[in-house]
Amino acid sequence: MKPPGTFTVQDHAYDRAQSRLVRDCARGYQALLASVTEGMPRQLAEEGACRFDPDLHAGPDAFIDEPADAKAAREQVAREVCAECPVWASCLFYALDARPEAGVWAGLTPDELATLAGGQGASTPTPREAA
Repeated sequence: MKPPGTFTVQDHAYDRAQSRLVRDCARGYQALLASVTEGMPRQLAEEGACRFDPDLHAGPDAFIDEPADAKAAREQVAREVCAECPVWASCLFYALDARPEAGVWAGLTPDELATLAGGQGASTPTPREAA
């Protein structure tokens, strides 16, 4: 057993590898966040509640199949986050204009947004009603 406060070469190598891993993960998160918020008005990107967990709203990687029950559960949690979001109305206007193909925007899926934009959305609950 080594005395407290002493480090071996392996300890330093482990610390460096762990630091690289944390740095790489942070870069990956920043890249994901940038891809989700690309073209989005700055207010939404900086103040939206979804900025804390973009995977929740965008879903998993395009190459990963998401089971239907997992997708439904993820979308419900995303709707609840959207219902409390300070920029919900701005997000809704942006989503109606941008017509995203995936994810949850202002608590609505792309299909729900299309229905709402087509004037047939009277029966579609708002995210605040759904949450």
